[in-house]
Amino acid sequence: MSHTIVLGGGICGLAAGSRLAASGERVTVLEAQEFVGGLAATLRGATGAGFDFGPHAYHARNERVLALFKELAADGFPARAKNVRIKFRGRFFKYPLEALDMARSMSPVIALRAFMDYFAEILRKRIAPRRLTSAEDWVVGAMGRTLYAMFFGPYTEKVWGVHPSRLAASFAQHRIPHISLMKVVLSSLRKGYAKRTGTEHRYAPLVIELFYPPKGAGLISDRLAERIRAAGGAVHTGTLVTGIDLDEGRVSGVRFRRVISTADPARGQLGMLANGREGVSAVNGLPWSQLGPEERIAGDQIVNTLPLPVLFELLGDASRPEARTAAQALRFRPISILGLRVRRSRCLPAQSIYFQDKTFTRLSETRNYGGTEICGPDETVLLCDITCDLNGPIWNATADELARIIGPELAAEGFLAIDEIAEAVVLRSTMGYPVYLVGYEAAIDTLMHELGRFEDIVTGGRQGLYKYVDMDIASEMGLAMADHLLSGSTKAAAIGAVPYEDRVFA
Repeated sequence: MSHTIVLGGGICGLAAGSRLAASGERVTVLEAQEFVGGLAATLRGATGAGFDFGPHAYHARNERVLALFKELAADGFPARAKNVRIKFRGRFFKYPLEALDMARSMSPVIALRAFMDYFAEILRKRIAPRRLTSAEDWVVGAMGRTLYAMFFGPYTEKVWGVHPSRLAASFAQHRIPHISLMKVVLSSLRKGYAKRTGTEHRYAPLVIELFYPPKGAGLISDRLAERIRAAGGAVHTGTLVTGIDLDEGRVSGVRFRRVISTADPARGQLGMLANGREGVSAVNGLPWSQLGPEERIAGDQIVNTLPLPVLFELLGDASRPEARTAAQALRFRPISILGLRVRRSRCLPAQSIYFQDKTFTRLSETRNYGGTEICGPDETVLLCDITCDLNGPIWNATADELARIIGPELAAEGFLAIDEIAEAVVLRSTMGYPVYLVGYEAAIDTLMHELGRFEDIVTGGRQGLYKYVDMDIASEMGLAMADHLLSGSTKAAAIGAVPYEDRVFA
């Protein structure tokens, strides 16, 4: 029986570990945090209220994945219609965009300009097509310059910290629904499931139905971990991976250190997702590298969900220098989530609202997704997503300091009164979003080629495959990695001819 070591206890690694353990394989999961789930975790505040790493409701086109979620949350996994908005110039827009909503929300002049720009782009693409290099090129080509300038350009720059002209076109393909205004018109005339068209939105689907466990999104991750343990596997938290050992090119073991919790009550920080190599301290100024003596566990297969740059650092000289250099070219955008427990049963008119002109970029209310047991019945939880720079002012601020900035912004919108804020917490991740800079594909090509040399190492997930995917796709990736290892097939046979954009593991 082989021994598979899963690096990272996020939902992708847990899905893989659960599938392998259920098939009789020996499984050990190593997770640096004191909790499992990664970005798909629900952490508890001082009074037991639950706070997610953003609005992580579940959806899945893969029926196998959705069936797994429903099985894990059989005691409660209600579906709710998706209700997401963009707040812009004092008005709410539906998201994804719908033609009738656009017409009602825009002035006639702006609406006419938007449609004229769109049809001009159709004509230009037929007469003088051009190569789409950047996210700016892609969105302008799909929706016209007016909508790009109004919505996607400013918001994208705020979230990712770089101008859309520096982001690769594949970024837009992954995160902005691949629709033209003509498809928007057709979508607005359809009802229900008919709004979902084909598989072109694989990584940013136009879902209309979301699922959320009443006790919090992290329940799914917790129960996957329980399944691994129940099947005889091990899930070790507080365990930071420091190296991968190979013997003649084959995995022989993994080195790690025991580390302390990243919760920091003095700053209101419930947890910080980090890999120990970003130049940030763990807690109280302690560097990650000095938190415990190095230990080792033997194993012969690895499922990796740690960030690709970290995987190649862990491999060390076993990987070629050009691959290590390519890995270091990949960037991640840190994120801080301000969680507020509010003495009000409901605050928002939607599940999530996107903003361009606030400190935060997205505001969500867990109760509106279905988190009816996340806090007391007369309270609610708001989550404020703030992308930021590592060790910058937002990153270094305490939860109370962030609340003093954001509270008045929420009050000005009429969502709450300042004295209704009962608790403020912050959750952080150094690796929230992959940043697809123009030209990143060359680095990915190098890494995909290099990973083909390691038959007993598979990698997947948002960080592990450098794809900005949601929880459902991350779970699908975990199951696919497990299926591959159980099949006994080679990587060349399984994914050798599959382009990176279509891969669910490497």
